[in-house]
Amino acid sequence: MVRRPPRSTLSSSSAASDVYKRQILGVLAGMVAGLVTGLLYTKGKIPVILAGILVMSGLNSVILFVMKTPNLSLLNHPILQDTFKGLHLPDYFDTVLLGLIALGILISVLLFFFNTDLGQGYIATGDNETMARSLGIKTDRMKILGLTLSNGVIALSGALIAQNDGYADVNKGIGVIVIGLASIIIGEVIFQELTLAERLIAIVVGSIIYQLLILIVIKLGFDTTYLKLFSAIILAICLMIPQMKKALNLKTGFEKEV
Repeated sequence: MVRRPPRSTLSSSSAASDVYKRQILGVLAGMVAGLVTGLLYTKGKIPVILAGILVMSGLNSVILFVMKTPNLSLLNHPILQDTFKGLHLPDYFDTVLLGLIALGILISVLLFFFNTDLGQGYIATGDNETMARSLGIKTDRMKILGLTLSNGVIALSGALIAQNDGYADVNKGIGVIVIGLASIIIGEVIFQELTLAERLIAIVVGSIIYQLLILIVIKLGFDTTYLKLFSAIILAICLMIPQMKKALNLKTGFEKEV
């Protein structure tokens, strides 16, 4: 289990101010990275996957320049969990509470955005770009917007994880795409036909189930050196579940009646 960094000795007001400023700056930095990726994709005509790889490669050097070291400890630095220290919660309950608050705010903002005209244009671009363009939607702008916002969310996630773990590492994000894919797939497999709000919640539930599966693997005594291999196997199984359900005519019990 990761040790929680010691509580900061800074005054509560200045500590809280610094922490929130850092979150905002982190999110803005992520959004800039997404903006660059979007411009390379839409204006530079570079394939989106390659554009993402190019930006990630460049960001490695940028992160090293900012951090001055591949691994930076948050020892004696204020963290967001300090906000709840007056509640005298049990160990790690502050992390759970912070996660729930962050998820609630994020899901609410996304639902609000997707129900605006701009959000509907963004959805239309993702569903059928040709049709969206014929309706006068600036699809390139929608792509840039999507990459910018999504990278801002990713940066926020990275900031929260770094504070929970007590350190920031330049290689921290390696393998995260597997977790993201598994979370989406598990949620889709279990719940299937969903509204947008239900789908977002299903992804959260899927991520929890995935982490529980990894925990079971560890508890069974498997060598953690091969954890990424086990993660890939779990993801492969999750990807095959829809076909297995179809072949065997299995039901999860969450399917909606038509």
